[in-house]
Amino acid sequence: MKTFNKPLTATIAFGFLMTLSSGFGQTFFISLFNPELRAAFNLSHGDIGGLYFIGTLLSAVAVIWLGKLIDQFDLRIYTAFVNIGLAAACFTIANVNSAATLILAFFMLRLFGQGLSGHTGITTASRVQAEYRGRTVSLVGLGYSTGEIILPFCTVALISAYGWRQTWTVYAVLVILVIAVFAQLLLKKLKAFSRSSHTPSDDPKSWNRSQVMRDRRFWMIAPAIFSPSIISTALFFHQQSLAESNGFTLSHWAAGIAAYSIAAVLSSLFIGVLVDRYSGAQVVRFYLLPFITAVIVAVFLQSFALPFIYYALIGATVGIGTPAVSALWLELYGSAHIGAIRALTHACMVFGTALGPVIFGYLLDAGVNWNNLLAASALWMALASLLLITTTLEWIQSPHRA
Repeated sequence: MKTFNKPLTATIAFGFLMTLSSGFGQTFFISLFNPELRAAFNLSHGDIGGLYFIGTLLSAVAVIWLGKLIDQFDLRIYTAFVNIGLAAACFTIANVNSAATLILAFFMLRLFGQGLSGHTGITTASRVQAEYRGRTVSLVGLGYSTGEIILPFCTVALISAYGWRQTWTVYAVLVILVIAVFAQLLLKKLKAFSRSSHTPSDDPKSWNRSQVMRDRRFWMIAPAIFSPSIISTALFFHQQSLAESNGFTLSHWAAGIAAYSIAAVLSSLFIGVLVDRYSGAQVVRFYLLPFITAVIVAVFLQSFALPFIYYALIGATVGIGTPAVSALWLELYGSAHIGAIRALTHACMVFGTALGPVIFGYLLDAGVNWNNLLAASALWMALASLLLITTTLEWIQSPHRA
């Protein structure tokens, strides 16, 4: 197996830094401040959820347009724009004084954090040589898991010591003085990768975003690719209700999230090697199998270990998706417009994360029990997997791939 050279190592370090910094705009991180935000502005759970929903949807629209600029600008300029935007987002929420400015803060955090920071890291990693791509994306994706592990611990300590506004100010300074500086230093070492822009002549088989949206294969694959964002977010959001339906306390059920992180990391590293050896189209066919198993297990298994098995299986699907789906888009549509294409797919996933909890919430309110919800989720993902398998096999066997 070939080892990484210095530019590739710098690419991995840069991408890891960007996916790590995306944690400042992720739901798991922002939710740590919910009690303080609700108390400061006298908001109910529904109020703050509604404001967050609006900010998230607006960010999904914006990322479609801003995300494609990574194809057109020097990566150093684009990264500086993203880093400065993220620092400004942290500073904005540190100084919010009304519900309206809180929507603005949520919008900026979701756009520059969860949206463009991760987009920059993964897109850059996706553009390396095909024989390294799977492992590179896998390693860069570890920034997400690292953030999930260290950021909550640091944040709780900072809030206890300095208060929530000061904590956000500390993170704003950290983004500018540490993340932005190190990102630029790493980009100097990328050499051939220092520019993200491509022209059609660089990759004559590349599709632009308009062509992708008219491609039948994209819409055949979409249900499988975006199902986890809809269903997993809904399951996380309503985990207390799900835990109670299975006879568990929330603390015991949530303890299984550790298995989720471990499984996501291990499966991503393993699948990255398989993607390099075979292809994203070959590997992605198994993408949803662990998730399908997870929801079936949640219906039938009555065991103390259920939360750990359940979350580990969901984490495995997330781990498979990071390298396999990223490679799939490159294999199907080329590299010249991959930033614009990834911006589109990311926006679709963000819409899914916003809609999933709402759909499940209304169904639960209507009296649909968890066994039926989980069974319907498994059936949906099984049908989506059949479409995915059929479409990728058709493409693999085609003598004129495009």
